[in-house]
Amino acid sequence: MALTFEDDRDAFLAVLSLVIGADQVGSLRERDYLLGQVRTLPLFGDMGTTEFTKLLGEVTERVYVSALGSEQVGELLVQAKSVLGPELCQTVVQSATGLCAADGSARDEDELLLQIRQTLA
Repeated sequence: MALTFEDDRDAFLAVLSLVIGADQVGSLRERDYLLGQVRTLPLFGDMGTTEFTKLLGEVTERVYVSALGSEQVGELLVQAKSVLGPELCQTVVQSATGLCAADGSARDEDELLLQIRQTLA
């Protein structure tokens, strides 16, 4: 099932949802990074914490209901790139890197981060 994005916020959070789920552990440090660093980006600047958290949950649910395999991850990243444009692609790569570093990256996260960089850079 192909995942569609309503807007650039959806696409941005879908990429980060992949990172959160890559090690199958959503940590408090990742949450803190999302709320402290990502939510305050201009893209989300007008969203409060509750609204941001709700959107993140909705996007994450849609991403993982799609039962993503490696091929679907690649497709999601290509689709996200088409929605985000060059500047937001650069920002999401930086955010994904920071999110991985927030709680120490695992091998699965490192592999996904490489794929994100190759696709979105």
